[in-house]
Amino acid sequence: MTHPTKNSVPLTRPVINSESDAEALCKLVEERLDAVETLIREETDRLAEARLRDAFALFEKKSQLTETYHRDVLKLKDNAVALARFKPQGLDRLKARQSRFEAALDANIKVLQTLNKASEHLIRGLAHDVEAPRALDVYNRNGKMPGQNALTRVQPLIISRKS
Repeated sequence: MTHPTKNSVPLTRPVINSESDAEALCKLVEERLDAVETLIREETDRLAEARLRDAFALFEKKSQLTETYHRDVLKLKDNAVALARFKPQGLDRLKARQSRFEAALDANIKVLQTLNKASEHLIRGLAHDVEAPRALDVYNRNGKMPGQNALTRVQPLIISRKS
C-alpha cells in the first residue's frame, strides 16, 4: 500500500457522474487558476518595483496555491474521459484562460531574469572594484613600482544590509 508523503498529490480521484459534476470541477480549477494568476501578477509587480522583500514574502502562499492548483489539474486529467463525454463549458473557459495565465507567467519570468542579470552585473562590478588597484601601475627610473605593498592594494568590501 502506498502512503502519500507530505508534498505528494492525494491518491483520491473524484468521479464525475454528470455534467454538473464536470462543470463544478472545471469551475474549481478555474478559481484556483485565478488565485494563482492574481498572486503571480502581484509578485511580478512587487519585483518590478524592486520591493524584493515584499515579493519574497508571497513565496509560501504561492507554493500552497500552486500545489492546490496542480492537484486540481490532475483531477481534470484523471477524469478526461468523463469530461470528453459531458463536454462542460467550463473546459472551454479553462483552455481560453490558459493563454492569459501563460502571459502572466512570461511577464514574471522576464522580471526575474532581469533581476538576475542586474544582480549578477552588480556582483561582478563589486568584484572588479575590489580587485582593481587604487592607482595606476607605473614604474620609476629604477624599474620598480613605487610604494608597492600588498596592504595598499587591497581595500575592504563593505555591504550595507539596510533596505
